[in-house]
Amino acid sequence: TPSAGLANGRLCSSRLRAPLMVSPRLCAAAAVAAVLAVCVVHATAAATSPRIVSGGTPAEWAQRTIYQVITDRFNNPSGGNCDLSDYCGGTWQGLAKQMPYIAGMGFDAIWISPVVDNTPGGYHGYWQRDLTKVNAHMGTADDLKALVQAAHDAGVWVMVDMVMNHMGNDPSGVSSAGFVPFNQTSYFHDCNGCPSDCNIADWNNRAEVEHCRLAGLPDLDQSQQFVNDGLLQYATMLLDDFGFDGVRADTVPEINDGFWHNFQQKVSVYTVGEVFNGDVGYVAPFQGQALDGVLSYPLFFTMRSVFASGGSMFQLQSMLQSYSAFKNPDLLGTFIDNHDNARFLSVTSDTEKYKNAIVFTLNTQGIPIIYYGTEQLFHGGNDPDNREPLWPTNFDTSTDMYQFIKQVVAYRKQAAVWSHPQVQRYADDSYYAFTRGNSFFSFTNVGSDGADVSRTITYHPYADGTKLCNLFYPTTDCVTVSGGQFVVKHLHGEVKVYYPSS
Repeated sequence: TPSAGLANGRLCSSRLRAPLMVSPRLCAAAAVAAVLAVCVVHATAAATSPRIVSGGTPAEWAQRTIYQVITDRFNNPSGGNCDLSDYCGGTWQGLAKQMPYIAGMGFDAIWISPVVDNTPGGYHGYWQRDLTKVNAHMGTADDLKALVQAAHDAGVWVMVDMVMNHMGNDPSGVSSAGFVPFNQTSYFHDCNGCPSDCNIADWNNRAEVEHCRLAGLPDLDQSQQFVNDGLLQYATMLLDDFGFDGVRADTVPEINDGFWHNFQQKVSVYTVGEVFNGDVGYVAPFQGQALDGVLSYPLFFTMRSVFASGGSMFQLQSMLQSYSAFKNPDLLGTFIDNHDNARFLSVTSDTEKYKNAIVFTLNTQGIPIIYYGTEQLFHGGNDPDNREPLWPTNFDTSTDMYQFIKQVVAYRKQAAVWSHPQVQRYADDSYYAFTRGNSFFSFTNVGSDGADVSRTITYHPYADGTKLCNLFYPTTDCVTVSGGQFVVKHLHGEVKVYYPSS
């Protein structure tokens, strides 16, 4: 039975690009009392054809700069404080209203938290309950459509977070949790072969990772045709109904690569997956075999070690060299903060170290992602303390960090750094530099109380006589290349970006 799509409360769609054969067995869920009718299509050759999309390709996303938002924590129109372990009142309307705040920093993409109905307490969106409904705590389907439209009007693409691995946190059990359409225990993995609590314990055991539970959450069995087809149908419906431009895929290793390969073909927009692991050898195969890109977790851990904890900057050299294992490092999601890790400023309060890390994130290989609140110097620790409400800041655009990010993002666009290869120019324990095109990015990890850092650069692309000026002090901090070299000097742990002056 065709319908108007997920936005109107049903999972059956007449909006797909090819005729579909509906399986009566798969529509049996419609008979469940007190839930919305749900029709999940059975796969056919036509149904597996890629969607027709007008944008959101990997090559296009490589030019974007992403601002990550937890919708519930961004803008509550009513204001007030909240319990960080539960809903705080942020809405899609509130987010749309503050689109100028985001675009004002130069961001041309946002990553929003999952949008579907959740079990109680699922303010973050990862405890999904009914895939045919949007999360009423954040607004209506029309509100969500209006958000996407407001973003597009501002030149901002919208990446939606999707969960394919599990359903919500409900101690009452699958049969009475109200899951739609996966309302039977047969749709979930059992606990055979799992630890006594059924949760994943050995993250290096892929069979256990795919079969057992993440933090007690009911684990969907994608080998079941109903589950496989229902999830893929849900994903395409979500994109079709709301016009999202990209996808962030949650918990990628917990599902087999074949599913993700089909998922990527089905959605036909850039998808970046979460592989929460610092080992390049573990993370790299998920790009190409499964998805367009993955979050750059190995580099995240290295940047944290170097910039926050003062580890040797040779670590950057080693890590970036190892990134040749990835199919395309330019399509990885690069970040220094997110919702699953304590914020950088909870590790160190030194904002000069933070600025070094931010400039590195925004200009190294990969698609940069800046977590909301960075511009307001948020410093929360582990979840949920790293998920602070933003509205108490009154969306202040005059802060030093807001203006700093705005300046660096503007330069990233002006220099089109994504279009140039990254070449290391210098590395030692406390200094690191690379170029992209004519831009020279110069970093240190000593912090604001550290000693001055001075280095003579002899490996570079500039001709003698070239005058290089610092983005942050363009009239007072310039150097001239002479005799095939130039000297850079960092005071009080500052970061520098040099470019040829006209």
